[in-house]
This record gives sequence, C-alpha cells and structure tokens, in this order.
Amino acid sequence: MGMQIDLSKFLTAQKIKDYIKTTPVQPRVITSQLYSKDVDTYDSPVYPYAEIKEVTGNVPLVLRGGEPINVAGDGATFNYIEVQPINIAETLNPVEIVNMKALGDTAVEKIIKQKITKFRRIVLDTIEALAAQSLQGRISYQIKTQTGIDTFEVVFGQVADLTPDSKPSTVKDLYNLLVDMEGKLQENGYGQNIQVFAGKKAYAKILDMAMSYTGKTVYMEQKDGGLYIGNYFIKPITTGYKDKNGNFVKAIKDEQIKMIDKSAPFRLRYLAIDDFRANLKAMPLFVAQEKEGKYIKLEAQSKPFLIPVTDAIVDATIA
Repeated sequence: MGMQIDLSKFLTAQKIKDYIKTTPVQPRVITSQLYSKDVDTYDSPVYPYAEIKEVTGNVPLVLRGGEPINVAGDGATFNYIEVQPINIAETLNPVEIVNMKALGDTAVEKIIKQKITKFRRIVLDTIEALAAQSLQGRISYQIKTQTGIDTFEVVFGQVADLTPDSKPSTVKDLYNLLVDMEGKLQENGYGQNIQVFAGKKAYAKILDMAMSYTGKTVYMEQKDGGLYIGNYFIKPITTGYKDKNGNFVKAIKDEQIKMIDKSAPFRLRYLAIDDFRANLKAMPLFVAQEKEGKYIKLEAQSKPFLIPVTDAIVDATIA
C-alpha cells in the first residue's frame, strides 16, 4: 500500500493550538492549583538559574543616583538548566490509514485531533508528576538515555519544615502550628493567599480532632471539599505519580501537611523544541508526521519546565 497521505496541514502550530483549546483534557490537581495562572513559552532550550529565585518582600531604599538593588536572584547570570523534553510517538494502524484515504479531510482531522488529545493527556500527566515533585523543592525525575533509565534532577531550594517535637493532638495544638507555619511564610515574604494541603493520614487526624472539639474559640466548618479551621482552609490531596519502578508516589506524604501561598509566582514554561520542523520554537505541544513505508508515525514533543517557589511552601508532619 503506497503512502500518499500528507498530514502537515493538520499539524501546524496554530492547528495544534486550536485543538488543545477545545480538548476536554485539562491540567491536573497540583498543576491547576499552583501553576496554571502563569503559563508561557520561553524561546530557548535552556533556562537561566538567575530567573528561578527572585527576591521578594521589602527591600532597602536606594540613595538617589545609587546602584539599584538586583531582584533577579543570586546573579548566576551565566548558569543554565538544560531542560529535557517529553518525546512520544504513535504509529497509525492500517485501518486508520484506509479511513483517511476513503473518507477525506473530515475523517483525517478527526483522527488527528484524537491523537493530539492523547498526546496532550500524556504531557499533562507528566507535568503533574513534575509538579508533585516540585513541592519538595526539587525535581528528580526519570529520563530515558541510550543506555537505559537515568535521573534528571534540578534543585530549587530548601522547603522549611516546622514539624513540632510533639505531634498536635488537639485543635488548639493544630491551630498554633498553622499560625507558626503562616509566620514562616510571612518571614519569607509570602502569606497572602494561603491554603493547606494534607496527606491521607494527616487529614483523617485533623477530622478526628475537629469532631471531638467542643470549644467555641476556633471557627470550624467542613465544606468546599475540605475543612475550615479558623481562617485556614485544609484540603486533602491524594494525587501522585508513578516512579521509574512503577511505584505510586504521593505528592504529599500521608502524615504530612503543606501550607502554600497560592499567590506566589509558581511558573510553568514551555521551552524551545529541539526540532528543525518546529523551527526551534517554544510551544506547549509539537506534533509532526514521519512516513515509514506503509505506515504513518506521529511524533509529539513538549519541553515543560516548572519553577516552584520554595519560600512559599512550609511542611509539617502531624500524624
């Protein structure tokens, strides 16, 4: 069977962008909660360290005519992170190809949209795994090499841990811990839009404390998929990802809570695609056709890079 099908008109950057807009596939829990408000492209295959850690909070005044204060980080201007891509492919089967030849552009575009939706789902699942890891202050993710599976690692900073010597056993204990965690965020220059995420065991313990609370001092209400304690909203999180061995790793440990300032500048950047067919441009998803005899192979690439704000995260183990 000769191959005479050219899919390039359905795989332009604008077409893929339009398909993504209409796909029902959406960013996952942590990505949507923290990273979706600042998503952009970055036309480079590498990302500078200097743009990762920005100065926040108040700064000194500067004498008129003096040198301005650098708020772009530690001045590591020439140090870069070489961001690695997501690169996946799928071969269209003969039945799909026959349908393309027989039914024309409408059928072809429908099949292409289905494939792009599938690629997009895989990319978003991978981004969610990276987002989950980023809450620890580092990304340590599996990467395929010519010799097997290795690890791609980026360290963003240290996440503060305020685990008390004695685990909280009452609402008062928990509330005091939350106040301390908020104080740490404010010390770091954050604390405007706080939310507390809790692992499975931690949230169960919080519910037990709330149910046994008989006082009137602390406001409590269970709604919106979580629990309000005073001015703090605690939401259970059980999402996670599979590691290179196929084990499920939770984004937040069962016994842990994480207080995060959602207004902090968590960023998601899509870097330049290492492919001349993409004109080396940055885009959320690039898909190209490769002809392989009587088959068609679709190759998808994306190079997401998540930048957490470690100073806007505080941990504590309570269970």
